[in-house]
Amino acid sequence: MRKYLLPENGKFYKANLHCHTTVSDGKMTPEQVKEHYLKNGYNIVAFTDHSKYVWHKELVSEDFLPIGGVEAAFTCLDPDVKPLKFKLCHINFWARDPENAVYIPESFAYDVGVINRYIAQMKKLGWMCGLNHPAWSLQTSEEVNALVGLDTFEVYNHGSDVLHNNGQTQGHWARFLNNGNRAYAVATDDNHCGYDKNGTVGPANDTLGGYISISMPSLTYENFFKAFEKGSFYASTGVVIKEIYIDTDTDEIVLSTSPVKQIIVKGIHTVPAARFNGYGDDFTNVRIPLASIREKEPFFRLELRTADGKMAYTQPYYFECKDL
Repeated sequence: MRKYLLPENGKFYKANLHCHTTVSDGKMTPEQVKEHYLKNGYNIVAFTDHSKYVWHKELVSEDFLPIGGVEAAFTCLDPDVKPLKFKLCHINFWARDPENAVYIPESFAYDVGVINRYIAQMKKLGWMCGLNHPAWSLQTSEEVNALVGLDTFEVYNHGSDVLHNNGQTQGHWARFLNNGNRAYAVATDDNHCGYDKNGTVGPANDTLGGYISISMPSLTYENFFKAFEKGSFYASTGVVIKEIYIDTDTDEIVLSTSPVKQIIVKGIHTVPAARFNGYGDDFTNVRIPLASIREKEPFFRLELRTADGKMAYTQPYYFECKDL
């Protein structure tokens, strides 16, 4: 018998959940964003301009779904810390009901209590939320672990990676999970770049690098949030997970993927629960025994890596779930 960790009967849609346009400090118009992402295989973009909520309903089409969103910023310069410390925390919010969404302007103050109260207010109004680029923000684990109510956690931010070399944040996420918190992994672009005079994306290209692949029956707003809330997606920078399920007859994880050189099964421990390294041919199909993992880990998650560094991250799957 099979227990699917990603739905077996859905279609996978590619989505960028963190995007900036000319509405704030991005250089592409919303229309240019749609054109650019559509022609590169994406069907979903969340428009998360800084402190400005806009749902671009005019961009809805049979093959493209704009998600209404906003990026809230909490920041301050603390004169009592020597040397001066510029504190940042950026959180994306996505509107379940885009036409009737109520966005409360944030106070910008960097204070965990203020941030958590704001998250609670926005979630009460029907928003989902996720922490953005904690490495770029120079947040400590203590600061991140104190946040309450996050639905997602950026494990990769492409803009931070290509422009600042600090977009990889899976370590922050691992510590967040190990602290007893829960949040789904997402990879995003956080794109700001625009077209040059020749009509091509300029050299500082922060698009098409991080995304989620989300499984749902069809491309509708309602289906997106149902799948998003369930965690029916994985985060990626280029690896395609085709299928992942538990074979209950053999008690094994069964994984089918595009070719990768390394597969790591992680739980709460520093040493991986299992590791597969390809020194010759790539892996595409793997069966991973679960018994020893179940004995020592409260959950497991998979990280996949290609020879050229492309990654994919599954969600954490908890053994307390009756299906596992």
